[in-house]
Amino acid sequence: MRTRGMKLAAAAALAAAAVTIPATAAPAAATTAPAATTAAAASVKLSCSGSGGKGSAAWNWKSKNEIRSITLRGKDTKADGRHPAVRIVWTDKRGHTSATPWRHVRNGETHWSTPSIYDRDGIKYLEIGVRKYRGNSVDRDICEAGRPNPRG
Repeated sequence: MRTRGMKLAAAAALAAAAVTIPATAAPAAATTAPAATTAAAASVKLSCSGSGGKGSAAWNWKSKNEIRSITLRGKDTKADGRHPAVRIVWTDKRGHTSATPWRHVRNGETHWSTPSIYDRDGIKYLEIGVRKYRGNSVDRDICEAGRPNPRG
């Protein structure tokens, strides 16, 4: 699914800080593992957490247009009747954003694997997002963490 016309707010700030915390979110911590230094293996691991949930993602930058071997994880860290959901969002070279569906964590901790994501307009920036749900309704955003494409 492509969403045209939406701009990813503060993409430059995200690239510099690698963490954005929405105004409604509780303070969160984000960590990033250094990207591989060899041109052959541009692997990335990201994580972020906040009040009640955490998420992480790992992937390999295949090219300026494709990421492969994607693993997304989510964990519910608070027994509060709410559950977290995680997703991947990417921004192409034209500034358009696209996203995977929200993956809901229902049993404590869950992980998903995706073989690849391809964007014909190139992938400039990729991030993970975590939010809390109360039933099927969004309760609040928890955290985001991202990384620019070293191949782009």
